Amino acid sequence: MKLRSSDVEGESGGKRKAPEGDENGGRKRKLAQSNDLQREDDGRAKRRIVQSNELKNGKILRGIHGCVSPRCSAHTYQSRFSWFEQDIWTYITRFLDGKSLVMLGATNKWFNKIVMEDTVWRFVCLRDLQVPETFPVSSSWIKIYASAFASLLSGFDTVIIDWMRIGAFVLDSRTSLLTESLSGRLKVPREGTIEQMLHSSGSCVINEIKSGIWIADLQLVRCPVCDLSTCDGTMQTLDARHFELFLSEGYKDGSWEYNLIGSHKLQKDAGAACGAIFDLKHLKESSSSGILNLKSWTGEPNDSQPKAVIAPHAVAVHTRLQENEGRKKYNYNYFTNLKIAGILVKYHTMKAGTDGDIVSIRISQQLL
Repeated sequence: MKLRSSDVEGESGGKRKAPEGDENGGRKRKLAQSNDLQREDDGRAKRRIVQSNELKNGKILRGIHGCVSPRCSAHTYQSRFSWFEQDIWTYITRFLDGKSLVMLGATNKWFNKIVMEDTVWRFVCLRDLQVPETFPVSSSWIKIYASAFASLLSGFDTVIIDWMRIGAFVLDSRTSLLTESLSGRLKVPREGTIEQMLHSSGSCVINEIKSGIWIADLQLVRCPVCDLSTCDGTMQTLDARHFELFLSEGYKDGSWEYNLIGSHKLQKDAGAACGAIFDLKHLKESSSSGILNLKSWTGEPNDSQPKAVIAPHAVAVHTRLQENEGRKKYNYNYFTNLKIAGILVKYHTMKAGTDGDIVSIRISQQLL
């Protein structure tokens, strides 16, 4: 079937007529908009009238509006957490040991700056020494920590066989009681020379001690008078030193030396080799007097292992002497081929110069 050209133009090329009802709908929308504008104008006019009346009456009333929280743009928003927060890492250092602190400081320059703060090492040093108080120091705390926990044992003329770190205590009265006996009550001699005090009571009092934190070690040293090649040592030493001793120039250049201040010989029937240092001011405190309760820290009667105890203001060592084929010996020495005639107790001190304070004390027990 053929179509006429007029039919095609009527469907595609002719003008479209508006759908019925569109013209009336447009008029209705325009009328509604004009009514809205009229109502808006009327509302504004009424508000202006009300506000003018309120001003005339001396009252100002405000409407209640909703609160809208401000929003941060993407450019101004920042996270609260920062990996490089100084206060956080300073707090974390309180839980690290010396080795871990050094490793953290080697990470980068920022961590190195945090770790090298003197307050960090002050806290760690006092924490590891387990002392509740501090004293003025002349060196940085990182150097004090390194010297306090160094395993280097120097100042002995003989060979050190073994050693044990006992701990740290405080001497603040500048007067100490040194004793070789821990049985019964401590006798505090009041007068006489050190030799006389040792002979009468087995104890002596020394003055002019440098106040501060002291570190104590127990050492087994080769006997200085023994020339037997089979001897592994029969002398134990309670070695106490001020915690800054190793940093002092006089100690490092060798100008400060140990001097023998007294000695005392015990009979061969001595049951143990003992040595103790007490701060005389705190001698009657329970922590110090409790050291005399040997059962609480020396072990069973057949236990010959060297024992040591630390108190806030005192330190003591105790080693039982066991019979071995009619002779006595220290438990891990092999001095069985000599005849034992007793124990020689020696007291040494080191001064910071000729007229300086005492900075180190040694009490040694040598089998004879």
